[in-house]
Amino acid sequence: MVVYLMLGLVVVLCLMFTFTNGFQDGSSVAANALACRAMSKREAVIVVAVFEFLGAIFGGSAVAHSIRGITSWPARPDLLTVLASGLTAAIVWNFAMRRLGVPSSSTHAFVGGLIGAVIAGCGGTQYLITGDWGMLIHPTGIWRVILSLFLSPIVGFALSYIVLAAATKLLVNASSSLNEPLKRLQWLSVPLLAFGHGANDTQKVMGVIALSLSAAGFETGGGIPVWVRLSTAAAMSMGVAALAPGIVKRVGSIYRQRPLHGLVTESVSALIVSFASLTGGPLAASQVIASTVVGAGSADRIKGVQWAVTRDMMRTWLLTIPCSAVLAWLLHCLIFTHLNRFL
Repeated sequence: MVVYLMLGLVVVLCLMFTFTNGFQDGSSVAANALACRAMSKREAVIVVAVFEFLGAIFGGSAVAHSIRGITSWPARPDLLTVLASGLTAAIVWNFAMRRLGVPSSSTHAFVGGLIGAVIAGCGGTQYLITGDWGMLIHPTGIWRVILSLFLSPIVGFALSYIVLAAATKLLVNASSSLNEPLKRLQWLSVPLLAFGHGANDTQKVMGVIALSLSAAGFETGGGIPVWVRLSTAAAMSMGVAALAPGIVKRVGSIYRQRPLHGLVTESVSALIVSFASLTGGPLAASQVIASTVVGAGSADRIKGVQWAVTRDMMRTWLLTIPCSAVLAWLLHCLIFTHLNRFL
């Protein structure tokens, strides 16, 4: 009975984390369309929430398998307390960043929390699968997660810089009347980005729920149950509905957005996030989106980029994994490890 209660706690924590992910990263998904006035706040929330939901349902399972592949912890009940510690740390971090209005990465908090909890649970790293960097083509284990997290914003910056520079040359003689069609095109780019984000970020939680089901003795056959997809999709959409104005404002303040910038940043971000979802690369959508804004802004007018805001965001991203790992370690040692005696 205690095992089932602990399983229920882990599932609830997973859904809570997905909700915080919705307002944390979902706010970044909507930020550019709001900044260049392509959508109203109500329109953006509805569009992003709907397509985040669809992404969770139809976005596959590749990322979920990557998350399951970072630990070799045996399928036994004590894994449940480890997962609960990591999830609690990630949730606390996301709420703290929302309070501060900082677009921190939910994925960084999630990965850091899991790593810190596993280390606390076994007193070392024997249950962490470091894997191999695979010449950047076929990485495995933690290497796969880390490379995806840190290479994706670099690619986002480079691609958005190139695309914006090329688009500016092609449209150099265009009149301001082109702004309206560019705004309308964002009704395609925003849903694509939201779908990709919904597919990528909900799968991370699906992977943890699958691990917890195995730990509690339930066999999932290596797949993701339908109820898991539906519940995480609903939690993500509700999180988007609780849009965080501070995060929207922070992302929008990196560079003064015009319709062309918004379309470029959303399209490039959608391409990267969707590719990662298909290939199993867990990434931080907020990080990718911010990097594309910086890339497009640099291509247009480098002095117009608010580098102070960018530095603050980068500092937060670099601190998130170690801070959430330490927090998870503390939570497990102080609270959750004592629950193992009842399992």
